[in-house]
Amino acid sequence: MSTLLPTRRRLSLGLALAAVLTGVGAYTASAASAAAAPSPIPLTSSACPADLQQGETDGCVTQLQLELNLTGAQLTVDGQFGPGTDTAVRNFQASHALGVDGIVGPATKSALDTAAAAASGTVDLRTQCGDLQTGASGACVSTLQTMLNSFNAGRLTVDGQFGPATDTAVRNFQASHGLAIDGVVGNAVKNALYTSTPAPLPSGAIDPAKVLNAAKNYLGVPYVWGGGHSLRGEGPGPSLGTCDGYTGSIQPCPANTTAGLDCSGLVRAAFWFGAGIDLANGGDTNQQTLDSHLTPISESQRQPGDVEYFGTDPHTTTHVVLYAGTDPGTGADMMYEAKETGTNVHYVTLRTGGYWYHVSA
Repeated sequence: MSTLLPTRRRLSLGLALAAVLTGVGAYTASAASAAAAPSPIPLTSSACPADLQQGETDGCVTQLQLELNLTGAQLTVDGQFGPGTDTAVRNFQASHALGVDGIVGPATKSALDTAAAAASGTVDLRTQCGDLQTGASGACVSTLQTMLNSFNAGRLTVDGQFGPATDTAVRNFQASHGLAIDGVVGNAVKNALYTSTPAPLPSGAIDPAKVLNAAKNYLGVPYVWGGGHSLRGEGPGPSLGTCDGYTGSIQPCPANTTAGLDCSGLVRAAFWFGAGIDLANGGDTNQQTLDSHLTPISESQRQPGDVEYFGTDPHTTTHVVLYAGTDPGTGADMMYEAKETGTNVHYVTLRTGGYWYHVSA
């Protein structure tokens, strides 16, 4: 039930850090001008007022300024809706046959989104693209990839090709937004991309609640031998596995045709999305036990968010589970686990007798 993995390719972490999410896609801002501004928030997000106007200071204004600059304005991107931004809004409204009042309401947002999309070469996934899944290519996929990067769902090269890495990022996004985890970008995924607010990966001291919540998001995902280990450069999260070393009872081996997680892939994803830590950079259970973030502890010292490895010694292991703490409803100690082929990630009564580790930043 552990995964013994060959050398694996990994995607570069060099994402376009200036790429920001908007109501119609992703646009590139000047890193210098936007450095001190609040993080941009899509104009269509519920976090933004229905009407933006002078006096507003937040990420919605940052996004507004970025889009106005794409349509010809030359604003300092600072997230502050001052006189300069008011003038730019009025100029845009006048040039697009809108009521010239300096108020960015639904009509102005829609027109600005469309104009910014045209200027940047991106597309609106909701109106210009059908369902997207593995095998798709083109501008729709490029826009999708940049949006997924904005949500830290993946570490994608924006190449317009919907391959294994994009599939994993979609599944991560679906998991974190309570959507069916199938790798298909339909209406529910598109709506969530445009109305949700991106958040950075956690950093600093580990919050066990965030790690456990990340694991909980993957409940129901199939166990897959090698799933979640970047065998094809996917990054953390559900992925196709491998049949190398597979000894399961289900034949023929389904691992290289099914996207999912194995035991260490689940733990990896939980700590990546819950704490910003990539345990062993995708290594197997043995490699995870050697990660510098892990400190051996006794079973009596266990706390929610600790991990338990099973094997013949602390670094010769075959399985790992994530301790979830005591269930308030039943009083039983629980764990999150990806157990074996033919099962799904589940939340079950804790098994003990393994080697315990605490994970810290």
